[in-house]
Parts: sequence; C-alpha cells; structure tokens
Amino acid sequence: MPRFQELESGQAPPPGAGGLVAKRYSILRSLGRGSFGSVYLVRDNRASDGEQLKVLKQIPVGDLRPDETVRATQEAQLLSQLHHPAILSFYHSFLERDAFCIVTEFCQRGSSLIGCSEVFPSSAGHCGRVLHRDLKAKNIFLKRNLVKIGDFGVSCLLMGSCDLATTFTGTPYYMSPEVLNHQGYDSKSDIWALGCLLYEMCVLSHAFQAPSFLAVAMKIVEGETPALPARYSADLNAVLQRMLQKDPASRPSAAELLKTPFMEDNMKVGPF
Repeated sequence: MPRFQELESGQAPPPGAGGLVAKRYSILRSLGRGSFGSVYLVRDNRASDGEQLKVLKQIPVGDLRPDETVRATQEAQLLSQLHHPAILSFYHSFLERDAFCIVTEFCQRGSSLIGCSEVFPSSAGHCGRVLHRDLKAKNIFLKRNLVKIGDFGVSCLLMGSCDLATTFTGTPYYMSPEVLNHQGYDSKSDIWALGCLLYEMCVLSHAFQAPSFLAVAMKIVEGETPALPARYSADLNAVLQRMLQKDPASRPSAAELLKTPFMEDNMKVGPF
C-alpha cells in the first residue's frame, strides 16, 4: 500500500480535457495527497444539492496491486454506507482513464482550538463496525460550526467477530502501543488516537513528543500517560487517562465514552 504523504497544495491538476473529470468535475486546485493518491478541490457542474464544491480523490489504478484495487473499491462501498452529520459525505465513485476516483464533501480544515466536548460528535463509525485508522488533527474539519471526521481512506469494514486489522497506516504521533508493537489495529486503537487528539486540543501540542520517530514510539509504548494541566477538570483528565491506557482492553469503547457523566454533561448534542 502506498505510504501516506503530506504535500503542499498548488500542484498541477490531473490530466484531462481542460481539467474536466468524468465530464462533470472541474479541477480547481490540488489539496495534496492522501493514503492512496492525489486529492483535488473540484466544482461539480451538475450539483443538484447546492454543494458545488467537492473533493475528488484520485487513485492511480496502475500503481496498485490487484488486492489494493479491491481495497479501493471496498473503500468506496464503505463510504457510500456512512450517512452521518459528523462524517464527510460520500457522493460518487468511478473509473477515469487509469484512475479510480472518489468524490466526497468539501469543508474547511479544522482547528486545534475546537472545543474539547465537540471532538466526540458520535460513535457513528464504530457503531457501523468501521475503523478510521488515521485519526489526527488534519482529519478533523469544520462546516457551518459542525465538527466532521474526514478521510476514511484506509478504513476497514470489520467482519463477524474479527475485530482486528493487521496492517496499519497513520501519523506517528497518534499511533497506539499495540500498533507500534505490530499487534494489529482495532477499534480501541482509534480510541487511543482520539485521546491523543483530545490532549492536543487542550494543550496545543502532541501528547507524545520527541525528536525522532523511534523516540516518539518509545514514549508511546513505555512512557508515562500524559495528564492535562490543572486548569482542566479532574473529570476530563480521567476521560483522557482512560483513552490512553497502554492495554487496549482497558480503554473504553466510543459508546462507553459517550455515556460517561462528563460527556453527557458537556457534549453539545446535534441533530443526530
């Protein structure tokens, strides 16, 4: 699987007559690269929902092995099943020349200044047996004051009782101990990443920081669990501590987190 890369926007658009894709989407500019390929801001010339601006993810089929092509198709099928105000909407998937394309909702990049109670919009993903596997600050978005989780590009649909994905992707700062120990990735690994996000939103720095990948990994696997500054409530700190337990079995599920007194008292309830 291609490794995730962070690239600056402003790159050249993909090949196509006048930058038009599928005779429908006008390429406006590059947004960088995601887990599988390039990402572009496009204008939907046939938009009937009033949302002309969308995001097009372009996956080069020629660069993918057959199993990766199947995985990309499964990703599109998975996205089409996720309907929730707190998840970026999936609109369209198709083949264009040598690329598999996915069109999703566009919204502005999120901010680490988002209120802490808003980082838990729902347990929608895990209720659908879906792993995100790349939760990080850059995948949290805001649209009309609603927090949305984006880039389910490497999510897996868990089958039956097999709650484990043996491969992993993601950003080192948010990797869980079990992932770094090559023990696989499950829903509790997403909870760990969400705990790292919660800390980052409160403190405006990573929960585990070090000058190298190896040093970060050592802190995650063997270091002490970080605590929030005293200005934050003991209840919020307790939630964080539970999310950052080294043993995934000791971490709460998303549903359990939402039922904690702190979350019930402070979460802004939306039209879910």
